[in-house]
Amino acid sequence: MFDNFDNVTGAEHFIVPNIIHFIRFQTFELNFVDYMVLLAAMRNHNPDQFFFHTDVEDIQFTGKYWGLVKQDEDLWSRIKVFFLEAPAEIFGQKLNEGWRFYHGSDIGRIHVLMKYGGIYVDNDAYVIRSLDKYRKFEFVINWDENQFMGTQVIIAHKDARFLPLWLESYRDYRSDKWYYNAGERPTTEILHRKPELIHRVKGDFGAAVNVSMQIYYNPKFDWRSYDALHLLTSHRYYLDLHFNKTPVFDENNIREYEYPIGDMAREVLDKFTGIID
Repeated sequence: MFDNFDNVTGAEHFIVPNIIHFIRFQTFELNFVDYMVLLAAMRNHNPDQFFFHTDVEDIQFTGKYWGLVKQDEDLWSRIKVFFLEAPAEIFGQKLNEGWRFYHGSDIGRIHVLMKYGGIYVDNDAYVIRSLDKYRKFEFVINWDENQFMGTQVIIAHKDARFLPLWLESYRDYRSDKWYYNAGERPTTEILHRKPELIHRVKGDFGAAVNVSMQIYYNPKFDWRSYDALHLLTSHRYYLDLHFNKTPVFDENNIREYEYPIGDMAREVLDKFTGIID
């Protein structure tokens, strides 16, 4: 289908469905950041549907933040949930037990995109501007200069040529390396050889750690100039110098938070839910 497809100029019309995918292994209840990310994607991109993929059986939409989601009829009507088993192995190779659900999510997003196509978004990736302009390409990913590709936001047609090659690269699974199979190997073994398989985004998805960390310490950081930003939620405890003061964000302590993550939260919560006075 995509033989000789031009991933620089793209198609004349949208070829990627307007669906945002989230993967939630082990827990389905939303925390404050999950909720903020969901609202940002709704407000700033406006997808037709949200597909939540989870290994939690007999899900219940429990907790404060699912309660707030259900109060918003428009948002709630767009949400669908699908069971997705968390992989324990890949091509007969057992996943690192300690990282199983992280490496499993890396694999899961490939399978999800190969089945449905659409826009995969990490649970801590904040969408700032509409991603529609990328829906004319077969596969879109952040790949900064002299870096490995960043998998926090991925836009793909289900038949994108890169997807099966990426999955196949897991035949050499390195269980002892955090980002080898998700980012390092597909970059060096596939993209360096066939860069034409993707539409390359340089920086605009805020994947670089030195960029996204600025939301926690630089009051003048121009976060609105990006299309998306990785919030690095699971890495804050060792990267964020102010972590001990605010280890967990909620709608109360975010009201006065002086760094850009506070502005990002207040913008979507103010205009969308009114839970911040």
